[in-house]
Amino acid sequence: MYIINNKRQIERIKDMVTVRKNMDTYEVFYHDPTTGELWKSFFPRGYRKHQGPKLLRPEPLPENLELQLEICLNSPDDSDAIGLGIECSVKPEKWEEIIEILDKNRKKYLRSHLSTFIKHLGILHPMDSLQEIELHPDDLELDEEKLTALKKKAKRIKLKRFFRI
Repeated sequence: MYIINNKRQIERIKDMVTVRKNMDTYEVFYHDPTTGELWKSFFPRGYRKHQGPKLLRPEPLPENLELQLEICLNSPDDSDAIGLGIECSVKPEKWEEIIEILDKNRKKYLRSHLSTFIKHLGILHPMDSLQEIELHPDDLELDEEKLTALKKKAKRIKLKRFFRI
């Protein structure tokens, strides 16, 4: 699903046709004539800037967040967990919902992918993550107390999954 390796992205893009570019947001959409799929190349942490890792993935993602997590955290390729984690890291307003879904379904996910996703989500260092995407907790409905609680819950999820609880 997600391609995060630059060489693999270039190889994949060579066979596709550029549909449209948005140089304000550094998003490029491609059409794969062999499969008929639409792909999106973008910098989730670099909205209006050329910054952070570049991701390539099929467009659109399933609308259901639970389904996105299930697909990416059970994929044989850990780049799916990394890619979804990076993409979700810039949506701190969804962190609470994500943590609830992870806690509810933790036994369904591959243990290594769950840890990888949580690491790239940025919830383990929430203030640093918010600073990277140039947001302040006051801009959201997340105060420091709530961020600390989410961080603790994410750590518990990792531990519960590690010990298969």
